[in-house]
Amino acid sequence: MSLIKYKIFLQNFLILVKRNGWFCICIVISLLFSVLSKNWYFWLIFELISFFILIFYFSKGFKNPLNIHSAAISFIILYSIPSTILILQNKILLKNNELLTLFSVIGIGLISYTLGVLFVKKLFFFEKKKNTLLSKKLNKIFWLSYQYRYILTVIVCIVLVFWGFMPRGMSYKESVIYRMQTTGMVQYFKILIPVIFSALMIAMISIIGDLKKHKKLSLLSYILILLVILCIIGGHRIWIIALFTCLILSFKPYLKRKHLLLIILLAFFSTFLISGAIRYARSGESLTENVKKFYEYSLETKNMNFEKLMWGWSSLNSPFSTFITIIKNIPQNINFDYSAYIKDFSLLIPKTIYSKRPLPYNQWYVKTFEPEIFQIGGGKTFYVLGFGYLFAGHIGVLIHLFLFGALFEWLRKFFKMINGAAGLFLYSYFFIQLVKFAVSAGFIVFIKTSLFLDFFIPIILLFIFTLVINSLNLKKFNILK
Repeated sequence: MSLIKYKIFLQNFLILVKRNGWFCICIVISLLFSVLSKNWYFWLIFELISFFILIFYFSKGFKNPLNIHSAAISFIILYSIPSTILILQNKILLKNNELLTLFSVIGIGLISYTLGVLFVKKLFFFEKKKNTLLSKKLNKIFWLSYQYRYILTVIVCIVLVFWGFMPRGMSYKESVIYRMQTTGMVQYFKILIPVIFSALMIAMISIIGDLKKHKKLSLLSYILILLVILCIIGGHRIWIIALFTCLILSFKPYLKRKHLLLIILLAFFSTFLISGAIRYARSGESLTENVKKFYEYSLETKNMNFEKLMWGWSSLNSPFSTFITIIKNIPQNINFDYSAYIKDFSLLIPKTIYSKRPLPYNQWYVKTFEPEIFQIGGGKTFYVLGFGYLFAGHIGVLIHLFLFGALFEWLRKFFKMINGAAGLFLYSYFFIQLVKFAVSAGFIVFIKTSLFLDFFIPIILLFIFTLVINSLNLKKFNILK
């Protein structure tokens, strides 16, 4: 039996090479150049060309520009752009070998991510399963949630009254102290109800349901969008991306490709303009102060130069700056951490059980390179390629991004199998995690936090709550058929 499976696997692998021969040739040529080339400019040009080719390939000729893989590699490149510009302007000074390492790692990361995608895409036929029992159930539960959207909206309003519009119900300064003094699991359970009954999640259900059923947004959807905007100003900055994504994907059937690309481009720049305003506003001690600061910033935009307007871009510098620091110090001053994946796996154990658990790598970085920030509870986001390089250099990046490519292709197949309104809802809500992927500090931790704690568990609990409401309704919708 194992021999038969081996033959099938080999046949599928040969089909993969045959159908994607051009890509395999490009990989071989790239690897040869990586050995022969001593000029970092080559890698920079190679990354740009590879990026546009991959975007075109994954989005099927820009027909689906928000494809999970297009988004993932876009965020990888996006976080490198500001620092790359500063490098080209000689504002960030690095040695030639450091520059070569820096850009070759990014190039290898793009290659290995794509290999992971192709591995799952061609060798495991999953997306051909349609109208499965899971798909039918999830779509029925979605429409059940849409049916009870008014009840869910009332609960959202109650949650906002008690927890507030700010993350964790407190100002940014207060949240820094709170995170220092509170374990991760306690933090998670304290914010679980606001996450389950978030304005964002219920707004997505209302928006998608309205457009699928009535082809226009209802008054409730507009109210929920307003609540989401207030939460964004309150400090939920990453929700901007989720809201834009949900609206764009929901309106996609009614838009031509050129209009869709234009809207995405405008949304991209708008996100960073708004992001700068929110960064300025979140220093307020209450939502009212945040709104005032947001308004003040908006009035000042007409007097700002381009660099000031793109203040939101500075959020991209921090993760990549940690990557640059790692390149400069590993393995020159610090050895590769070949036990990184073991430590990453150990983070699955709650700290209350394993008190001497290793630090997450973003905290390890701050403690190692910026101890003064670590002492006051500050932190920095990591860069996904940084973890791979810290683990085992270029080979570590190859392994790390391969795993992410395989994981995201599996998720793409999953969302496609679910299909319908539920599939659109799940993917729209998951899109936030693609941003977190770009600044993730470990593969296992990403699965634990971004996939289960922040994605699957809140949605499952919301759907269970919807079923409970339905069981109490005399005119309930029969979900079991």
